[in-house]
Amino acid sequence: MRTRHQGITLVELLIIVAILAIAAQIALPAWQQFINNNRSQSAMHAIERTLHQARAMAVTRKVSIELCGSSNGLQCNNQWSQGWILQPRAQGSSQLAPEQVVSLDTGDLELQWAGFQRQIIFHANGFSTASNGRFFMCRDGAIDWQLVLNRQGRLRRSSTQENREQDHRCAG
Repeated sequence: MRTRHQGITLVELLIIVAILAIAAQIALPAWQQFINNNRSQSAMHAIERTLHQARAMAVTRKVSIELCGSSNGLQCNNQWSQGWILQPRAQGSSQLAPEQVVSLDTGDLELQWAGFQRQIIFHANGFSTASNGRFFMCRDGAIDWQLVLNRQGRLRRSSTQENREQDHRCAG
């Protein structure tokens, strides 16, 4: 009696590999888009949470709180895409220790702050020091989202139409 061996032939294996390669080519761009969406939303939620925390700290502690962009977590340099520092506002020349240092991995996305000052300062009454400002995330030459901060320290998310009207901020 002859026994038949179960398995796949070389031709069948090549067909399976070809199908997997085609599926991978279709799935990889969608996967990259998924990762960028998650990075963008994560950054938005992180900055939103930090702004609410900074305002609440200023009011409850009755001190001025500073939030500034930082690429190294040690000093302010307006590089919001790498992270930021939350710290009590220094009185005089003494430097106070940061309350919170946040590092971000935004990949090729660019988080920016547009306001009258490079940093955001919340006073004990919850107000910020300057007029309105906005955080925005640039992706592929367009604004992905914006968070608008008013002088009273309140934060709002912008509409899609407002984002399209501000796309010029990402050109360049």
